[in-house]
Amino acid sequence: MTVTAQAADQPTDLDTVRALSDMLAVEHAAVYACAAAGGAMAPLGSVATATRNLAQTAYNAHRELRDQLVAAIADRRGSVPAAQPAYQLPVAPTEPNRALLLLAEVEDHAAAAAYDALGDLAGRTRALVVDALAGMAVRGQQARIAAGQPPDQATRALPGV
Repeated sequence: MTVTAQAADQPTDLDTVRALSDMLAVEHAAVYACAAAGGAMAPLGSVATATRNLAQTAYNAHRELRDQLVAAIADRRGSVPAAQPAYQLPVAPTEPNRALLLLAEVEDHAAAAAYDALGDLAGRTRALVVDALAGMAVRGQQARIAAGQPPDQATRALPGV
């Protein structure tokens, strides 16, 4: 039996499961961080409504992606990595601008994990991650703009790189 060059370039299920598992570990942390950012803004009332809304949007997106990654790993009979009970946040979301900084960092970190996974993905799973990467870029930019950065500085040309 001869292996063609095209077949050799296709990721194996083991490569795919590893890439998805690595990305899932980051998504678990992203869900935690987005919940922390939104929760910290709740007591601040109307001053933090916009930040809380951005955190809720990010939380929903990362939770949905997390669930899709779990399903993709399970479909390949892979072992699904569990979430940690807690994560160290790179920024304490004590006020709106710090929460926005946390949200932007979360999106940048998640985008880096998504970018790293792409080389080992194909088909629908790759499309899922490309779509997620685009969403991460947009949410990161929104958080930076809301924190007061001008759009030309808030935009990352190659998010995840």
